[in-house]
Amino acid sequence: MKSQAMRTFLVCINTAAGDQADAELEALIRMHIPVAQLVALIRLQPDQLQPQLARLVRRCEREELVLVVAGGDGTLNAAVTALAGTGVTLGVIPRGTFNFFARDRCIPVAIKAAIDVLLHGHEQANVLARVNGIPFCVSASLGVYPKIIAAREQVSAITGRNRWVSLLSGIWVFLTRARGRRLWLEHDGQRRIETAPMLLASVSPTQLENFDLSEIAGIRQGGMLVFVMQSDSLLALCRYLWASLKGELKRLDALDYFLTRQLQVSTRRRRLLVAVDGELHRCRSPLRLEVQPDAYRCLVPAEAVQCD
Repeated sequence: MKSQAMRTFLVCINTAAGDQADAELEALIRMHIPVAQLVALIRLQPDQLQPQLARLVRRCEREELVLVVAGGDGTLNAAVTALAGTGVTLGVIPRGTFNFFARDRCIPVAIKAAIDVLLHGHEQANVLARVNGIPFCVSASLGVYPKIIAAREQVSAITGRNRWVSLLSGIWVFLTRARGRRLWLEHDGQRRIETAPMLLASVSPTQLENFDLSEIAGIRQGGMLVFVMQSDSLLALCRYLWASLKGELKRLDALDYFLTRQLQVSTRRRRLLVAVDGELHRCRSPLRLEVQPDAYRCLVPAEAVQCD
């Protein structure tokens, strides 16, 4: 890869991400990235995201460009899917609702500061988790969480992307639509059966930053932290919610959580709805979740900084 001074960028913007202020974003990019280093500035089409990113990755390989993606966690998941295993380095301009991917890597959410990371940051090797071969950079979940994602998208189509609206709609779905499902779990030589309304596997310390769990440090060492809810009674759901708000999940008796690098989840259903970095996928059972080290490179701040 070229040195900092010689980096050249292909920048792509997801027009469906963030507040859709694309003209303003493009102006800031052209203002702060030198003309000699900005090879192209492209708007991604939401309905052609994956094939368009695949073509851009091939171009970056040929021309030795850094692929810069302006988007949220779902867009960045699609980018990582396209470039994992190639020699292409990823640059990030956060534009999502939560921006877990960027915040995990201490990439600032302010546009000018994020561009400064592109120009002066260093490359970092990253682990990549997969569920049935589908990469996830934040989390993968089945049960009630995919229902929350579907409801959030319906609400966002009406009100626009708003963190508080997403939170409130998620709480409503969580309390009214969580139902237990029989799961067969295999990991680290253990096999057991759980009846769970939700299973979530996270590789994002930022997603879990409000929870006082020592196991979160294991994510930075290449593990994934798996949560299994063990009750769907209204009282238990309220306790889950209250403990989440107070950051006291470890005090819940009806919650199992563990660190692992490989997990198999089987159910009686042949196909399962799985939320992968905020996007919904239909996956065949059993689900196989695993973590792959050094799967791709990303530009991060050159010095240790306090994450947003």
